[in-house]
Amino acid sequence: MKRIVSFFAFALLMGLGVQAQEAQLGFCGTPAHKSEWLERYQQNPQVINRTMMDTIYVPMTLHIVSQDNGAGAMSMNRLMDAFCQLNSVFEQAAIQFYIKGDIRYISNSNYYDHDNAAGRQMMETYNVPNTFNCYIVGDPNGACGYYQPSRDAVALGKSCLGPSDFTWAHEAGHFLSLPHTFYGWETTDYNYDSPTPNTVTWSNITRAVERVNGTNCSYAGDGFCDTSPDYLNFRWNCNADSESGQIQKDPNGIEFRSDGTLIMAYSDDGCASIFTDGQIGAMRANLEQERQGHIVNQTPPAPIASTELNPIFPEAGAGVQNYEAFDLQWEAIPGAEIYFVDISRLSTFSFTIANYVVTTNSVSIGADELAADKTYYWRIRPFNRYDACTGYSDVFSFELTDLVSSTSARETVEGLRLYPNPVQKDQEVILEFASEKASTATFSLLSLTGQALRSQRSNITIGANRMSMSTAGLPKGLYMVRIDANGGANYRKLVVQ
Repeated sequence: MKRIVSFFAFALLMGLGVQAQEAQLGFCGTPAHKSEWLERYQQNPQVINRTMMDTIYVPMTLHIVSQDNGAGAMSMNRLMDAFCQLNSVFEQAAIQFYIKGDIRYISNSNYYDHDNAAGRQMMETYNVPNTFNCYIVGDPNGACGYYQPSRDAVALGKSCLGPSDFTWAHEAGHFLSLPHTFYGWETTDYNYDSPTPNTVTWSNITRAVERVNGTNCSYAGDGFCDTSPDYLNFRWNCNADSESGQIQKDPNGIEFRSDGTLIMAYSDDGCASIFTDGQIGAMRANLEQERQGHIVNQTPPAPIASTELNPIFPEAGAGVQNYEAFDLQWEAIPGAEIYFVDISRLSTFSFTIANYVVTTNSVSIGADELAADKTYYWRIRPFNRYDACTGYSDVFSFELTDLVSSTSARETVEGLRLYPNPVQKDQEVILEFASEKASTATFSLLSLTGQALRSQRSNITIGANRMSMSTAGLPKGLYMVRIDANGGANYRKLVVQ
């Protein structure tokens, strides 16, 4: 069943940080593919000037996939870290992705861990036209990710989307037309002790093997002359020179090592870092020529101004009387469209006890969510559709106290009753109680912060007592009624509707 959650109208609580055990995945499951468009483009590629490129903004639809019961969905905090990494990598190409429309949630175990057939079905069912469709799953066919050319979408394993991983950037490169640097070797077994053939054949397609001297670079291998030859179709670690440990020989017998800095190679994440000018030119031309429907909106909002947290309620270090619930509030940050809010018992936030995702500068804390008579620390992290690279704010604290439970043992009147409760706005509320003494009592109406909004003094008698209190002018909300009598305080909750 499909569940769509608006980017501007969702709040996820404690379970956000809980992750299921994650499978060990291979790197890229994208099949050997080179589009007819790219074959034509490489016959007459455009020359780029990196210093003169205007940024192209590409709309993205995020599909977060979980199991049938909702378990396993990638947390929004981790996802935003990965989104930041993606855009940071693509700055070199002057291409930036932004989240368009709703973030979509899909609860389907067959899609969460899927094979090729289920992946194609998922994409056919849920793809949003004219956007870069990205499906965040548990196991995308045993790989960290793949681009499906027939559905024009990518699937990404959540365990491969860290803040320094290049899986998303690699698959986005495929989406924007780029093949692997070892194109043609995807399914070819090669004995590196033997001479390299002049051609390799896969799926009944024969392709020339690229030579080190560059004489056939425009039509051999990946077709980009500024990417060096590469025959390595497995995940490999690079050496201190950012090259492959494996030595290869081209058809002329010239030895070489693969370039580990190329994102479209299979080098590890610690080595990969760049797209070449030729690859960047192809990706930008693909957007401008083949994906014009993707680049309609090219006016991004202003970046997030800061991560400065200015609390409104509670004030820094202030106490909160947790009668029912309260709103944690802060000054809105210009440019922010979504906030992550963390609450912890520790100022280091080595673990959190509550996490929220909200689209306003406040979050409602339920009466049963936090324990009373304790100190809590909180912080925020602002985001918008374009900017996911912000950090956390400074940390502030508040003390949560339950005035009712802490004073109930000292009640000095009996049978205290308020009615009607809830009371309608501007209606009088009746107080009934019994006293063992005749004395003077003070009756107060308090806000949740303990501020006395109004009070009155009256004489009380031995036995039953009855009096009234006005609620005129009070906004709707939760209040406390306090009776100071016979040397003690008595409290009751009052709801004004």
